[in-house]
Amino acid sequence: MLTVADCLQMDIFSNARVVAGSAGLFRRVAWVHVAGVPDAPEWLNGGELVLTTPFNLPKTTKDEVAYIEAMAQKGVAALAVAVGRYSKQTSEEMRSTAETHKFPLIEIPFTTRFVDVAHAVNDQITQANISLSQRALDINRKLTQLVLDNGDLQDLAGTMAGLIGQSISIENERFEILASHNVADVDEARRYTLSEGRTNPKLVAALEERGTLEGIRTTMRPVHLPQIPEVGLEMERILAPIVVHGEIYGYMWIIADDRPLEDLDHMAIESGATIAALMLLYQEAAQNAEASLKGGLISQLIQGSSAGNASLEAALIDQAMRYNVNLTQPFVLLAVEVKDASDDRGVELLSRLNRRLNRLASANEWPMVAGQFAGQIIILCPANNAQQLASEIHASAADDPVLGSLRIAISGAARGTISAQATYQQCQDTLFIARKLKQEAATITFSEPGYLHALYKAGVSALETNPHVPVIRLLLEEQGADLFHTLETYVDEGGNGVQTAERLMIHRSTLNYRLARISEISGMDLSDPAVRMNLQVAIKLLRLFE
Repeated sequence: MLTVADCLQMDIFSNARVVAGSAGLFRRVAWVHVAGVPDAPEWLNGGELVLTTPFNLPKTTKDEVAYIEAMAQKGVAALAVAVGRYSKQTSEEMRSTAETHKFPLIEIPFTTRFVDVAHAVNDQITQANISLSQRALDINRKLTQLVLDNGDLQDLAGTMAGLIGQSISIENERFEILASHNVADVDEARRYTLSEGRTNPKLVAALEERGTLEGIRTTMRPVHLPQIPEVGLEMERILAPIVVHGEIYGYMWIIADDRPLEDLDHMAIESGATIAALMLLYQEAAQNAEASLKGGLISQLIQGSSAGNASLEAALIDQAMRYNVNLTQPFVLLAVEVKDASDDRGVELLSRLNRRLNRLASANEWPMVAGQFAGQIIILCPANNAQQLASEIHASAADDPVLGSLRIAISGAARGTISAQATYQQCQDTLFIARKLKQEAATITFSEPGYLHALYKAGVSALETNPHVPVIRLLLEEQGADLFHTLETYVDEGGNGVQTAERLMIHRSTLNYRLARISEISGMDLSDPAVRMNLQVAIKLLRLFE
């Protein structure tokens, strides 16, 4: 990239003088343009080094000020005015306006031939573009060699930092550091990342609010980030997505240090993000092979393949130990399902989630075995890791707007390979009860359903023989099921009228009327705890089996 400052180092500008706007000398020069009319800014696109004479400038002070302001707003690189023959210098008003807008205003001798300036600058631009292309090709070649040499993400970060002279950070889709390399001083946002191992959530939130991350998710292209001092971003950045299978697996940052970011940085980060994607794709291929082994292990455990087969049991125990799960010690199963997803969509989302979980498990060395089985992700892990792992799974899903919400069931603790069948069934029972009763909890343990599980195991015959079910059906026929819902809430709240009214969002007098009507239809005394318990059992049987 050729800047105004670079142009001023050329021999053709040896007698030039910057009279205002020196703070803008970093502006990029795309080409040279000779302006011969007072309304020249209207015909410019931005990036031009404009050459003109006092005769071609506006005639009034007001128009001169507007002329400079328009050029600055258009993004013109600089204005060079030939002085010394009829006009000794540019006006004070022009210089003041240029200084205010950090717009370089340059005075050159009237003897300077514009054609020579254009030739010299355009030649430099051509050479700079050739050099830029060569450097970009060199960067791409060296980064590609990293893949051939089986380099990792840390090698990639170090190589890129050395090639472009800027600090690099490679992070996963949750903005947690995977690799990093610094070459100079850092700002507050960078210090947070290095100390906490992830990008500051306040910065991530700011990028979400500004629509930056949504733009990246839509275009899958890098974006330039200006300074955002309020969240510690004191140096500009380029942020690029690392895309695999059309899904964002992570992000790569280039952090500006002692110089502004250039075209080469934009080219480099695209190559770097592609190489990072190849590395992650290679890792995923290895993880997929591993996932196939894990899926086979999960399947054999659930199907009870080791029953009566001591050698197979020993093999399964040994295989689980590879993933730091000891089946001779307390373990649990987690069953994960995507809520409110169609069958086809659910399969796609589960595959996406399974890839992500295996990737995170590998990166964080989580003690777990995960595999897809019968439309769910089944996870085997030590009993004392279950709740933390469930939280991590929900957090991972929350970072992916495609996945939506999950429901996780956690079995009771068990030991031995043959116990896996029972823990799997516990998860299925727990999920079934949660769906039928429309429970909103994201994570449910097997112990939570309590008596509901006993009712479920009693089966539909318990519904057919329960003497209170006919009464509940009568309530369902009255007033659009208002009485049924009122009774269900009332017995769930243990006969507490205040809490029942609050949950139903009705007045106490309305509640009292409904309870009186229920007593009239059923002929039962709702103040009796035993009656309420019997009615609650009947209601839950209806919920479970109808």
